[in-house]
Amino acid sequence: AVVSTQSTGSVVLEKGKHGGWSREDHILYKHITQQYPVDKFQRSTLCLEMLKLVMSDKTERELREHGEWTQLHEMFCEHRRSIKHMHQSALHKLVATAETDCRQQWVQVREMREKANEILSQKEKTARIFEDLLRCRAEKLKKIKAEEKELAEYQERMAKERAELDRRRAKQRKVDKEKIQVFKEMKDEKEREYQKRLEQMKEKEAARKKKTLAVGKKRVDYRHDLHERKLEEQAAAEAQKQEEEQRKKEVLDKLAATVAIDAPYDPARVLRDTEASTARMKESDYVGKFQLFRVMGYEDNAISGDMRVKVE
Repeated sequence: AVVSTQSTGSVVLEKGKHGGWSREDHILYKHITQQYPVDKFQRSTLCLEMLKLVMSDKTERELREHGEWTQLHEMFCEHRRSIKHMHQSALHKLVATAETDCRQQWVQVREMREKANEILSQKEKTARIFEDLLRCRAEKLKKIKAEEKELAEYQERMAKERAELDRRRAKQRKVDKEKIQVFKEMKDEKEREYQKRLEQMKEKEAARKKKTLAVGKKRVDYRHDLHERKLEEQAAAEAQKQEEEQRKKEVLDKLAATVAIDAPYDPARVLRDTEASTARMKESDYVGKFQLFRVMGYEDNAISGDMRVKVE
C-alpha cells in the first residue's frame, strides 16, 4: 500500500498542480464535472459530452486522461489528509502521555525537596536566614545612600538648569520686547505712509473724476448734437424720398393717361374676330392662290408613288 501510494503521488506530482493544464482550464473542467451528481446515471458520458462542447480545443483522449489524473489527485489528497490526521492524533496522544509523566516526576521531585528541607536543621535555617537578612540590610543601606547621593546631585543639577533657564528666558523676553518695540515703530511708520499714500490717491482720484466728468459732459453734448443732426438728415431724406415718389407717381399717371383705351362698351365685340385676324386670313388666301417662288423638288404624292421608295 505504501509503494502504490508513493507511485500514485509521483504520477500526480509529475503533471504539476493542475495536471499539465492551465489553471483556468482545470477550474473549468472541475466546474463542469461538479454540476453532475456522483450517483447520476451515465455521469461520465454526460460529463464527457459537455466537456467536448465547452472545451473544443481538447481531444477526447486528453479529457479522459485529465479525468483519470483528477481522480488520482483527489485520492492522493484524501490519503494525505488522512495520514496527516493520524499523525496529529498520535502526536497529541504522545504529548499528553509526556505531560502526564512529567507532571508525575515533578510531583515526586517536589515531595523529595520538601522532605530534604524538613531534614535541614533549625539552626542552619536560622543562620542562613540571619546571613540573608544582614546581606539584604547592607545592600539596602548602600542602595539608600546611593539614591540619596543621586537625588542630591539631581536637585543641584536641576537648580542650575532652572537658573540658566530663567536667565535665558529673561534675556529672550528682553530681546522680544525690543523686537516688538521695533515692530510697532515700523508698523506705525508704514501706517503713516499708507495713510499719506491713501490721501494722495484720493486727491488724484478726485481730480481724475473731475476731469472725467468734464470730458464726459463734452462727449454727451457732442453725441446729443450728432444724434439731432442725424435725425434731421433722416427726416430730410425721408421727405426727399416721398417727394420723388410723388413725382414718379405723377409721371406714371400722365403716361397711363396717354395709353388709356378709348373704346365704347361692347360685350359682343369679345366674340367677334379682330381686325388683325381678319387681315391675316385674307393674306393667307391670297398667298395660297399665287406661287411666289419656283419649287425645285417633289411632292409627297410623287415620292410615295415611286417604286424605288416602295421596294426600299
